[in-house]
Amino acid sequence: MSASGAQGNSDKVEQALRDAGWRVCAPHELDLTSDPTAVRTAHPELEGLRVYLLHVDRDLSGLVVAGIDSDDPHQMLAEADRLATPIAAQHQRRTWRERPLPFRYGTNGHAWVFLNALDAEHLDGTPAADAPQGGARSRYVFAPAQPATLARWKRNAVHHPETPSLRARLRRLPGVHLDPQRQLYDAQRRAIEGLENSLADDRPRALIQMATGAGKTYTVVQASHRLLKHAGAHRVLFLVDRYNLGEQAFLEYRGFQPAESKKPLHEDFPLKHLSGGASGLTDSDKIVITTVQRLWCMLTGQTPPAPDSEEARSFEGGGTAGLGKRPPKVRYSAALPPDYFDFIVIDECHRSIYGSWRPVLEYFDAHIVGLTATPIGPTFAFFENNLVSQYTYEEAVADEVNVDYDVYRISTRITRDGSKIPAVTEAQAPDGTIEKINTVLAHVDRVTREQHWHQQDEDDEYTAAELNTRVESTSQIRTVVETFRDRLFTEIFPPDIDAETGEIVHQRRIVPKTLVFAETNRHADAIVAEIRRAWNAGDKFCLKINSETAQPAKAIKEFRNAPETRIAVTVDMIATGTDIPALECLVFMRDVRTWSYFEQMKGRGARIIKPEDLRRVTEDALCKDRFVIVDAVGVTEHAMVDARPLVRDDLQELPSLERLLRACAQGVPLTVDDASTLAGRLSRLGQRLDERQLARIEGCAGGRKLTELVTDLVHATDPDRLAKERARAAGEKGTVENEVPSAEGTAPTVADEAVFDAVLAQALRPFVEREALREALIEAARRRWIKIDHLSQDGGVIAEGVTDLMRAERTVKDWRQYMADQQDRFAALRIAFKERRSLSEVEARIDGLLSRVSPPHQRWTGQQLWKAYVDLGIARGKRRRNAGLPELLSVLRYELGLDGGDFRPYRDTVDLRFQEWLARQETAGATFTEEQLAWLKRIAKVVATSATVSVDALEQHALCRAEGGWSRFRAVFAEGTRTPDELINELDRELGA
Repeated sequence: MSASGAQGNSDKVEQALRDAGWRVCAPHELDLTSDPTAVRTAHPELEGLRVYLLHVDRDLSGLVVAGIDSDDPHQMLAEADRLATPIAAQHQRRTWRERPLPFRYGTNGHAWVFLNALDAEHLDGTPAADAPQGGARSRYVFAPAQPATLARWKRNAVHHPETPSLRARLRRLPGVHLDPQRQLYDAQRRAIEGLENSLADDRPRALIQMATGAGKTYTVVQASHRLLKHAGAHRVLFLVDRYNLGEQAFLEYRGFQPAESKKPLHEDFPLKHLSGGASGLTDSDKIVITTVQRLWCMLTGQTPPAPDSEEARSFEGGGTAGLGKRPPKVRYSAALPPDYFDFIVIDECHRSIYGSWRPVLEYFDAHIVGLTATPIGPTFAFFENNLVSQYTYEEAVADEVNVDYDVYRISTRITRDGSKIPAVTEAQAPDGTIEKINTVLAHVDRVTREQHWHQQDEDDEYTAAELNTRVESTSQIRTVVETFRDRLFTEIFPPDIDAETGEIVHQRRIVPKTLVFAETNRHADAIVAEIRRAWNAGDKFCLKINSETAQPAKAIKEFRNAPETRIAVTVDMIATGTDIPALECLVFMRDVRTWSYFEQMKGRGARIIKPEDLRRVTEDALCKDRFVIVDAVGVTEHAMVDARPLVRDDLQELPSLERLLRACAQGVPLTVDDASTLAGRLSRLGQRLDERQLARIEGCAGGRKLTELVTDLVHATDPDRLAKERARAAGEKGTVENEVPSAEGTAPTVADEAVFDAVLAQALRPFVEREALREALIEAARRRWIKIDHLSQDGGVIAEGVTDLMRAERTVKDWRQYMADQQDRFAALRIAFKERRSLSEVEARIDGLLSRVSPPHQRWTGQQLWKAYVDLGIARGKRRRNAGLPELLSVLRYELGLDGGDFRPYRDTVDLRFQEWLARQETAGATFTEEQLAWLKRIAKVVATSATVSVDALEQHALCRAEGGWSRFRAVFAEGTRTPDELINELDRELGA
């Protein structure tokens, strides 16, 4: 690199240091009484490298080794590591604690790598016994830490000399204080323990999967308290992607009181729900809650929209609405530096770690913890497959943390098949003659609710897929709503009947709290109207709660708590994250194809609630022991797919029509991709406009039709046409000497680009110069009309509860199809069974098979499969709530044909193996006393329930522990030909797996 290049790189390093708050100077300018200082020196041995000595609180505490652009920052860090001891010795009187400099950076001006030697040492420099192999671990950071951060690290190190850094303290979190008053479910405790084990191993990212309603937020509140109190964390950030979810998290944190404290958490560790800009933060804030979008604005210099505003709701939907054409880069913020947070918790992380939001997370030098009930492929990838805890919905139901659900299907003819709207209908006049009447239908603007009537020129046949997207059927909505009403207290929530007398013991009459999922805002309006009509009820009986609701948080609270509000209709605002424990019924009038989204929606009904709390809002309810999914669209019948992020990292978000037209108004040149996108959006817009709207656009365009404007844009972005235009222009100048190259040929010259720019500019000219045209197009785009079919009469209603038998048939069918799809892997498992390989190998193969399950297959647990085989009468025995590995082994052995044609419970398999083993012992001349035989039978029972046996099992299993455990077993078999250990290993090998 040239001297000027090296100087430019040095300038970048020094600017980064200044941005972080360091005064950069030469050695002769050092003044220890002034601000924290980075003293610039040359590398003592290597030419071209610079060393910056970091002085904080008058002590030399760290160093930066800076190289040129092409240098590896890790090599620069290695130099810093090497120089830390000799430089400390050289400046011994000024060095902090007279020890090697602990805070070390390596950089090439573009990337920074940091290592804190205190992560693996005591304060006096001696190695810590529990330090990672190879010493402290380096990590990339966005920028150097601020001086105040280094000063805080030093104070903490002096206060905790045995564990002088955060990472050192994470390795010694006290387990005894985790849950002294049993405030946690077992799953919550396991999640915290799994997280803390991951942090102790210095894993930078950790994923917690917990079923919806299982207390993810409360788990993290407990974990936050432990990290702040016992690990000395400086600050925790809790990130959400919707403001109302931040409100819920704020209340959860604010309501938490640690078991060993008489004060709520927020009094010891101040809590801030950030809804404004960076000015809303103070250094005393220890727990910060905000949206990832608002944090993104703070780091990119954007102005965040006001909470609960229409722009904010659009922004929180996942895009970057109103914030410019291209997502700006995250930049350094002195008010919010990378070292501001020690831990970042991301709620609903399956949807908030992609696209524009990802740089926000990677800006901070913090451990990242993800919470979700429904991780998808990219979620596992982001968290580096570090799943520290998993708690499924089925497990939550078994533990009575969630309630189970039933499915009730309502299917109508139009729902299944669609319908046809005739252009002409026939009616009989009073005099008996047949009159032909032209069909006139309402077209309703989805946004403004404006209504226009249009004559139907020809028959319009619409499919089930077009229902509520292009056409809305009044009769279909009414039929579903009325069927729901009529079956609600007879089949969906039937009366409790005395089995002996046949008398009704309890009959419900108050509509359970019900949430209806609609396709669109307009669809939601129609459902609300039909529900109020069907129940002859007022406005408060049924509310629409959506992004356009004036005060959505207030509406959600009213639905949650008000006894008079029984039904809410939403598109997606209450689909995820919102807690309404009294919900007992979910009605799907929109289809959902993604597994994760459906699970989130289903989770709204899974919350448990105390009977007395339920009766406060639903007076005649006894308890909530289940909820019901009313499936009016077949959402529970088809296969689901995994979701993918709306904005992928490798694909820029497509600009909206309005944004493109605004760019034209501001004179911002459109790229060829943008112009092509504009052509496509205008083409689709033209297909849904009526003659009146098209006429208005034509008038605003100076008499030119919309199709003509689109054609000009298409031609201006067509590479073949551009090549011909270049050739024509070149021919006119007499410069064509050879055959004109094709569009795939030689790259265009500067003159070619001028031709291209001129063609594109001419095509864009009407949009740039005519404000009336732009406004007419924007207004037309905002008007999305839907046709109202009031003629078709629905019928053919099929309404029934989905039985256990139906579910079981589908589960077993799907499972067998999966086995067929993975036949090579199941063949390897069959060999492992036949060769009686160790249980650990068999389990590993089973786990590998189940981990590969992806849509369209279901996600299974051993409990689910066992229940299905019992329901179908294949397996013998009752359903076991805690069915586990032995039951799964029975299913697998049956399907692999290892036990003949009959289903053999695993207990029977173990018993048969035990009898065969005894027979071989007898043949070999071995004999057993009565006590020895009793012990052998106990061990067979242990294997039958656990699929394995070990020395530890004899101490843990109640059956063996009651008879003296391992010590008694060892005494009973002390005189045998095999040692007790050898006998246990042989029985494990012969009876298990």
